[in-house]
Amino acid sequence: MVAPCDVYVGPAGWSYEDWKGVVYPHPKPPKFDPLVYLSRFFDLIEVNSTFYRPPTRGITESWARRVRDRERFRFTVKVFKEFTHGTRNAVSKSDAASFLDSMKPLYGEGRLGGLLFQFPFWFEDHPDSRERLRRLADWFASPIPINVEIRHTSWLKREPMTFLHELGYGFVNIDLPQGGTNPPPTAFATTPTGYVRLHGRNSAAWFNRTAGRDQKYDYRYGREEVEEWIRRVQTLQGKTTVTYVVTNNHFRGQAPANALEIMARLAARKIPLPRALAGAYPDLLEEGEIMDGA
Repeated sequence: MVAPCDVYVGPAGWSYEDWKGVVYPHPKPPKFDPLVYLSRFFDLIEVNSTFYRPPTRGITESWARRVRDRERFRFTVKVFKEFTHGTRNAVSKSDAASFLDSMKPLYGEGRLGGLLFQFPFWFEDHPDSRERLRRLADWFASPIPINVEIRHTSWLKREPMTFLHELGYGFVNIDLPQGGTNPPPTAFATTPTGYVRLHGRNSAAWFNRTAGRDQKYDYRYGREEVEEWIRRVQTLQGKTTVTYVVTNNHFRGQAPANALEIMARLAARKIPLPRALAGAYPDLLEEGEIMDGA
């Protein structure tokens, strides 16, 4: 079994208005940098802003520079949405090459754990879907690991999973409200990279078309639910060389709160806590101690 140190845990993103005074100190100290601040507590952040706009090399160079003193820290990066949600001609191979070029500062410094392709809930196992996956695997062929989140149960069969493995896609195990064609929680690995994304279980908002982003991701995993995922992560450890665990239930800092709980229980020891977050969720003090200066 792979040692626990090969599991990286952290939240999705770091720029949320509702984290003010909950995750981050308020008022913020002079020259406060939320990325630098989070890197003191987590060894992973999944970048979601790239789903909405591809980054420039200048931006990724800035990310790498700001965590340079955190030896273990890594990013995973979500690929621009037009590759996964757009029409066939929305993007081209040259767009993929530009996206890969923007990743060079992170990859060159050993900071890039992999890319994430997040497909929509209607992306079922179909010849057209497979053709898109083949095309993207060709466009994004590089040393950078690629991972695919598919929110449709039709892929959870041996032959589709073999197809993903043959294309080199790491399968992303997800947790989200159950219903419709949403897949159940899993602990599958199709490459040496394991990946977990926890979206929360707010069913009432998730299936409500009028609910906003914050409503859908307003959920905190309870102790037993966290333990369920600890067991799945430990299963993945026995199948992979590295596993990334991302909490995406971001509203009011619930993602970093659950990420810290997962880290503490995997490590079986007390861990450093941000002061504001421990104030918002006092039960976190069971898992760690407030870091000086935080």
